[in-house]
Amino acid sequence: MKTAVILAARKEQYSSIPYPLKPFETGGELSCLFDRILNILRENCIEDIFVVVGYKKELFEKYASENLHLIYNKDYEFTSSMGSLAVAEPYIKDDFILIESDTFFEKKVIDELAKIQHGNCFTITEESGSGDEAFVQLKQNHIQRISKDRHQISNIDGEMIGITRIARDTYYQMCREYEHATNLRVNYEYLLLDNTDMIDRPCLRFNNLIWGEVDNADDFLNLQNKIYPKLCRKENPYDRNNLLAHLQTVFPDELIDDNWTIEQIGGMSNKNFKVTSPERKEYVLRVPGVGSEGMVERSNEDVNGLLGCQLGLNPAIRYFNDKTGIKLSDFIYNAETLNSGTIQRMSNMKQIAEIFKTLHSAKIRMANEFNVFQEIVKYERLNDEAQGFWPDDYQAVREKVMELEHYLNTVGVELTPCHNDLVAENFIKDEHGKIYLIDWEYSGMNDPMADFAALFLENNFSEENISYVLDIYYDGHVEANSHQRILAYQILWDFLWAIWTWIKEAQGDDFGTYGMDRYQRAIENLQRLN
Repeated sequence: MKTAVILAARKEQYSSIPYPLKPFETGGELSCLFDRILNILRENCIEDIFVVVGYKKELFEKYASENLHLIYNKDYEFTSSMGSLAVAEPYIKDDFILIESDTFFEKKVIDELAKIQHGNCFTITEESGSGDEAFVQLKQNHIQRISKDRHQISNIDGEMIGITRIARDTYYQMCREYEHATNLRVNYEYLLLDNTDMIDRPCLRFNNLIWGEVDNADDFLNLQNKIYPKLCRKENPYDRNNLLAHLQTVFPDELIDDNWTIEQIGGMSNKNFKVTSPERKEYVLRVPGVGSEGMVERSNEDVNGLLGCQLGLNPAIRYFNDKTGIKLSDFIYNAETLNSGTIQRMSNMKQIAEIFKTLHSAKIRMANEFNVFQEIVKYERLNDEAQGFWPDDYQAVREKVMELEHYLNTVGVELTPCHNDLVAENFIKDEHGKIYLIDWEYSGMNDPMADFAALFLENNFSEENISYVLDIYYDGHVEANSHQRILAYQILWDFLWAIWTWIKEAQGDDFGTYGMDRYQRAIENLQRLN
């Protein structure tokens, strides 16, 4: 693959800012989406790059070179993606990768797409919940239908990413159809469907992908302050020899050499790697992240994680070192990691409510009590030791937060086994639809309302879905004060994880505005509770 086409002509409906070129700062350096796309293409030896420009075309002129060609779509105000793609036809002689310039994505998307030798290929991932999804329905791993209206698709198998490999012959047919189109605002993916049989529409699926689009100011701030720091943490290089040494400890009787493959698969506070042995056995290796010392009691995690396995909630753990936090567990084949969109599907919410029932009613005693007020005191000490950031109004806010202990004791606190870290990424669904709950680092005996508070807060649950989950959990008899208790714990979680973020950043991590966003939300919810 030597050719790429980047669509950069359109003006966003509610903004005059060309977001692909808008610089943002991360890790002390300025970057922009367009530069990132170009760097990824060049890393894959893609030599001929055609950029279709329109709105603010003069801003792209500095990029023009022998191998980067600017093509002007004079009708950009009246056309959409197919209109821009069609004006490039005189210049395109080969198959190409098509990229929409307002898209950010992991490098591996282009790495994998560039390996395909011929034909068309879509890229998809799980539903994001962004509200602007191009949903796809598959049949035998080929694209059967695409629609932005979920009511038109019986089985939503994922969401289309704005990156596609298009064969030259298919492109020619798409352009011929567009010449006779009466709707000049048609998007290219629909003409791609019209001019191919399903067998010619394979797709690459990227599970747990960090990606999105920047169409407005909110999208840009989310990219700059949250998503891009997360993307950088995932793509940071790691020491392969160090990882091989960890594996040698895990498998002392095995020869650990270059025949073992290691692929980073993300993680917020830790680094997670998919490990494949020469015999094709697959595992997940967890390496604790920076600043985790003192924040997590690994011996508690060891005991509680095994209890989760016994309850059928946690995948099998093959190795755990309670001194270093190194963990090896079974890799769930064809697994889907839930996100804030997919976690709120009715079938998933129902299964999560049942997971909570199993966990909270289990006649077991976890190795520790997770007392959020004691954790706040501990994290404050760690942040002081790390010489971390403190907001000017911290002491005043802290006083109000700590008063919640009396409030909760008054309304009643029940202690049961709890997970306490209910981000969507900790729910893994296997190919048969079973959901597992992973990463028991912060687990311990706690109030079940704390688990609900984390679930609803971390994943931005709608009020309707909150009621749905609670109704299933309580078999239709929701406790009268449950919503107020949940709100109190949401304040506590935001306050605690804000301090957690400042500790991490004091030790070299970058979370953008994540910590202050949580801190401010805690303050806002204190006003709601009062």
